[in-house]
Amino acid sequence: MVAARWVLIGLAALLPGCDRPRPIEARPALYLVQDSDTRIWLLGTVHALPEHVRWETPPIVAAERTADTLVTELPALDPAVASETFARIGKGDGLPPIAERVPPALRPKLEAAAARTHLSLADLGGMKSWAAALTLSAALADTDHDARAAAGVEAVIAKRLAGKPRIGLETLVGQLGLFDSLNEDDQRRLLAASIADPGSYRATLDAWAKGDEARIAALVTRPFADASVIEAVLLTRRNARWAAWIGGRMARPGNVLVAVGAGHLAGPKSVIARLRAAGLPVRRIE
Repeated sequence: MVAARWVLIGLAALLPGCDRPRPIEARPALYLVQDSDTRIWLLGTVHALPEHVRWETPPIVAAERTADTLVTELPALDPAVASETFARIGKGDGLPPIAERVPPALRPKLEAAAARTHLSLADLGGMKSWAAALTLSAALADTDHDARAAAGVEAVIAKRLAGKPRIGLETLVGQLGLFDSLNEDDQRRLLAASIADPGSYRATLDAWAKGDEARIAALVTRPFADASVIEAVLLTRRNARWAAWIGGRMARPGNVLVAVGAGHLAGPKSVIARLRAAGLPVRRIE
């Protein structure tokens, strides 16, 4: 859901005796809403990907070539500024050690995850619980799946549309502020979820690659079970704001490519569902 590089692989030539990852041929969902003078494509993304995922299908390439504006969750970010901003907002004072912020049954998994990703429990302990959750999630995706933001959908599309206007639906400070607004109990829910299900990234990648809307919707809402505040803050309210922006943008001519986390485009509370409820003719073209 989060586009910054800490939140969420090279495919080299085959060499004798080397076992390289097999390419993943992905067909992610692509939608189009249009009227007489405006076309807006909506592409569900995965923010960090292995480099051997091939997802630029002919309809997506056509949208990239036609779009005159790119819209993503965040605008283009300077990595150094982004890292400093995350460190500043995510710094925690007076919090208990990180191990004490997860259920006892998950502490061995926390220690194993930290060791596997070469993260220090002391460094994680210096972060607010939401920041530690995002850091662990990104590190696990990188370590376990070689998934990197530089190979993520937004990063690739930004290169394809270099020189064209890029709009962020949110600011980095605003997006991190959503996590920071959660109370400590809800932050700890996110922290527990980041280590409880080590297969969640792979499941999400598989569902996205198949364009499986129902599966994506189920996966994105699973961490919000019995956590209505987290769901409202991180998902449904944002979907409502983004759908309103897209609806307003339809009033002006142009060709726009909107690329946001796939979980925001799937399910009954999604951006797509809200656009359709507002009477806009959204159709899936991939």
